[in-house]
Amino acid sequence: MKKVLAILLTLALLLGMTGAVLAEDEWTTLRVETYDREIAGLDVTNCWQLKYAQEHFGDPNKIKLEFVSYARWTEGELLTTALAGGTAPDICVTYNGGLVQQCIDDEGIWQLDDLLNEYGANLKAFLGEELLTYGQKDHDGDGTPEQWYIPARRISRANVGNFIREDWLKALNMEKPTNIEEFTAYLRAAKEAKLAGDNTVPVSFGIYAPDPLYNVRRWTDAFVDFSQVTKEDWFAYARNPEMLPGSKEGFRWLNTLYHEGLIPETFALTDNDQANDTALIMGYNGFFSQQPDQPWRTDKNYEIEMEKNVEGAHWVTVNPFKNESLNKTLHDMYAPAGLSIIIPKTTDEKTAVAAMKYLDWMAIPENMFAMQNGIEGINYEGLTEDGIPYGVKSADDVPDENKMHAGDICFISNGLCYGDDEKNAAALALPFKGYEEDVKASYADSLTDAWTQISFPVSIQAETDYGETVKSAQGKFLADVVSCDPEKFDEVYDAGLQDILNSGAQAMIDEFRAAYQAGNYRGVFPGDL
Repeated sequence: MKKVLAILLTLALLLGMTGAVLAEDEWTTLRVETYDREIAGLDVTNCWQLKYAQEHFGDPNKIKLEFVSYARWTEGELLTTALAGGTAPDICVTYNGGLVQQCIDDEGIWQLDDLLNEYGANLKAFLGEELLTYGQKDHDGDGTPEQWYIPARRISRANVGNFIREDWLKALNMEKPTNIEEFTAYLRAAKEAKLAGDNTVPVSFGIYAPDPLYNVRRWTDAFVDFSQVTKEDWFAYARNPEMLPGSKEGFRWLNTLYHEGLIPETFALTDNDQANDTALIMGYNGFFSQQPDQPWRTDKNYEIEMEKNVEGAHWVTVNPFKNESLNKTLHDMYAPAGLSIIIPKTTDEKTAVAAMKYLDWMAIPENMFAMQNGIEGINYEGLTEDGIPYGVKSADDVPDENKMHAGDICFISNGLCYGDDEKNAAALALPFKGYEEDVKASYADSLTDAWTQISFPVSIQAETDYGETVKSAQGKFLADVVSCDPEKFDEVYDAGLQDILNSGAQAMIDEFRAAYQAGNYRGVFPGDL
């Protein structure tokens, strides 16, 4: 009997020990959203950065990391659907502020104060208290804002650059244009001289479907009469720059360019992106607007590719969109907060803790450096005395297993971060060997007379309800007013504005105005610059 009891006790002890071992060996699966930009050879769900994070964060903490891929330019729609269906990743990232505000209102995401305070010391140090306030809202009305999302830190706030062909200016014996009149003269002269032969179309232009007026407003803002625009109006028409006084003449100018053959006939086609890329690298265009370093970037290097096709071709920065009523070449710049990082309420508490630990791990300098820069000798040649990588390789020159996209995966930092503003600024130009001065000049121009983009720290229900419908109406409006018969321009323009208002814009304008009046707004009015 004693033997039996001993055996039973031994078995019970062994089973208990086995249970303890199993408990210790339990792993948490953490699903993390990341963007897919369709970089050839890069699988964001099985990339070097995932393997690095798994080895240095996941394995020591018994957390299995999974990267969930969302197409960059449709991420808002995809995430909205996933959140509604309860299938969203445990860490979600988005630029859709309206969606985040709706999640807060619905309490569909974790309130992060306790998690951040307990597990986010490094994250708090990296972001700073001021930036964290962008992710706060007094949802319960007790006078103390709660932390609902983590705002990424935007390293460079420059948004869009304008680029002109230096070789074309030399061929035409012209200086860089400094206003609309001089710019138009350049376009007409380039077309008349057929500087790219019969394929000459001086302006690269197309409709960016997710936000049709995104690029156009930087051109039409030059025509806005700010003597007729109040600060309240500026915020009320935050998503409708086409309705600001004077904008109409900007669109009339685009209509003129179209009918003179200065912008592509196919500008309104939804599949026009590839045609625009081809025209740029073949040297058919003499001007385009994109991100401040776009001509020299590794994903679409318009400069080097164009040089292969056109001897002596060269892109340089230009600032032609001068607003005469302000005597400024206006540029919009990003807010200090980048994308929003949220944890859906469908994520259980244990996984939410793992999520905050992962974000905190990412904020540790050596981890951020690795996730943003890769491996010396593979992704870059070496380090400067300041610890900044030089000889950064393009995606084409890196093995598939080492391809990476820093910003989409190390997403707490929108931009490469090396510890201080001076190093960060120097790093912007360093990767572009041979074009460093061009890049520096472009960033300088992009921050000239810059106003901070508009946002609202409250939910704008009308934008949630009608935002996408309004953008669709704006896309049709842009296509119509640019291509219509010049004699019918006023009729088409006025009808188009009414269609936009009817699509939900009027409700958005009213709600934006109310938010401004209540003091619930962020951003800068150009009249205050």
